[in-house]
Amino acid sequence: MADKNPAQAITMIKRIEMLCDFMENPAVVKAVQDAIPFTGITRDPGALGFDIPQWAGLGTVGIWAALDAYAERADLPRDQCPICDRRSCISKRFENYIGDDESDSIAELEDIRHLYAHNFGGDADAEYFRRDRHVLSSGVQRQMTCGGQFNGQQLRSICPA
Repeated sequence: MADKNPAQAITMIKRIEMLCDFMENPAVVKAVQDAIPFTGITRDPGALGFDIPQWAGLGTVGIWAALDAYAERADLPRDQCPICDRRSCISKRFENYIGDDESDSIAELEDIRHLYAHNFGGDADAEYFRRDRHVLSSGVQRQMTCGGQFNGQQLRSICPA
């Protein structure tokens, strides 16, 4: 019998969440500031090549993977999603196990996962929008439940400031 305990998935999600806390750690903030000479460039991790939106996107992919692994082990149904037409859709797989207040978030997660995992770091192009998406639409701005802003092509500020 498969392990239906969500503890492993929850632990994985908490570890991903810690990435935001890591970047705000006073020692990391000081190390970044000390490593960047004051020459007019912004003294933030991006100046060292640490692309925060990219890492947040990868974290989102990791959260989706944790939920997918749990859904597989818990033997949640793999019905065809009427919106995105996928049997692997997290939104569809969890629809009977989440509250109404979580349905938007999980639908966003499904779209964001595809945005980062299949679309060159979060730049939505015509290929991305060739399929119907749960909440994202080409050229349409959207305030996300996670606090990020989708500008119709890219998602910005998905890691808390």
